[in-house]
Amino acid sequence: MKILQYLFLNVLIIVVFSGCVHSALYDGVSDMDADLLFKSGFENGVILNKPVADDGGIWWQQIQGSDVEGFIWPIDINGYKGELQLIVDSTENVDAYIENRIETVIGADGTPTKALHQIIKKKQYEYSQDPYIIYTDGNEIENLYMKFSLKFPENISELLGKDGWAVINEFKTTGDYRLALYVYQDNDNNLYWYAHGDNVVLDGAPYKEFWYRENRNIPVPVGEWFDMEIYWHRSSQSDGRVWWAIDSETIVDFYGQTKINDPINAVMLFTNYASGPFYQWVDNIEIWSSLP
Repeated sequence: MKILQYLFLNVLIIVVFSGCVHSALYDGVSDMDADLLFKSGFENGVILNKPVADDGGIWWQQIQGSDVEGFIWPIDINGYKGELQLIVDSTENVDAYIENRIETVIGADGTPTKALHQIIKKKQYEYSQDPYIIYTDGNEIENLYMKFSLKFPENISELLGKDGWAVINEFKTTGDYRLALYVYQDNDNNLYWYAHGDNVVLDGAPYKEFWYRENRNIPVPVGEWFDMEIYWHRSSQSDGRVWWAIDSETIVDFYGQTKINDPINAVMLFTNYASGPFYQWVDNIEIWSSLP
């Protein structure tokens, strides 16, 4: 009888402990809730259209086609579709400033793969950038998980310069909150990760940073592929979350308020936006409705 009681007690402890681990990792979001919304590796069947000028504005570029059964470009989240936004005046020759290519490169496993090569040759404006952007028309996205492979150039330090930066991922609300994830370089040319929530979407208002996290312990890979994972849970309470990892190592795991009042209006799933001219490669994209 004592042996049976001992075994029962140990099983009970294991079950309770497992539940606590699951809760800590997923913050109450069950993996049963996660639906795969999109997947692509830019392989055969995916094409990149030529940029199209927006009258009196900027340039837009569509990715179309499919290389994974059941998923077709452009990326669709809740009925809202994305495209590349090339912020160069529509009266200018966009190719002189920004160019996107789907090209064959050597992948992380040493074999050829196709990837999106984003190149900012020169900047027309300080804010010239090349995001893959989805406008949601104020349709809130409470949970979203993104995973993609990324490769920075070997001369990233030279391109960023002292106190330089490159944005990796953002979302913006209609007027009160932005989440932004970066690579920064300090005055000693040390690269590090940085994430924050701020109010940069408020025109003319005094700047306010709601929270920030930096990580100097996990190195920024240079000239090699790595996997980027990003998850957010939007909440005006303390149960909001931003989780960010590379190659399964957590960079940032912020718990707290991630929403004020306004809904998300724009999601930059991946972007080429840096303190100067910059280029990078993107591959193997997955978008899920929550943590998978």
